[in-house]
Amino acid sequence: MNIQIITGSSREGRASNQVTAWVEKTARATQPDTTWEVVDLKDYDMPLFNEALPPQGNQDRQLEGSVKAWVEKIAEGDAYVFVTPEYNHSMPAVIKNAVDYLDFQLKHKPVAVVSHGSVGGARANEHLRLVLNSNLAALPIPEKVTLIAAPAFAPVFTDEHDLVEEHAGAQKPLEGMLESLVTIATRLSQ
Repeated sequence: MNIQIITGSSREGRASNQVTAWVEKTARATQPDTTWEVVDLKDYDMPLFNEALPPQGNQDRQLEGSVKAWVEKIAEGDAYVFVTPEYNHSMPAVIKNAVDYLDFQLKHKPVAVVSHGSVGGARANEHLRLVLNSNLAALPIPEKVTLIAAPAFAPVFTDEHDLVEEHAGAQKPLEGMLESLVTIATRLSQ
């Protein structure tokens, strides 16, 4: 089983790559029988979505370049953990844009969301969950992680990608969410 951890920010100085490293380390330590793969949106320079038809209704789509690579990469996953910061009370444009290019890659596959920001990214978490469950038909699991973190102002992680003591309360929720994601993904694949 291949579970992708998607880094949902591409800006310079982002904290999402630190959050992704924590999620990946925890996933590999607590769910070692699962293949974990990091997919970083920074590696996919996609133009703003402007196709004439929604992807789900366009049978003759001809994808090219980074869009084609992104869609094909996501199709390889059996389940997903989206890591998103909160920008202006929602998810960043880069993650919404990337998701808009998908058609059926997420259909009936479980997804989890880890958000971060000054209020834990709670609003971004909810918005992203709604988008993933819309026409994309992904299956957001009940558990979610909201990490109250502003790494630019105070350290959240150690150099080893562990939480500093002040944020340690987020560790158990992450472990529980990952366990649920693997359990649900395993049952759906049978």
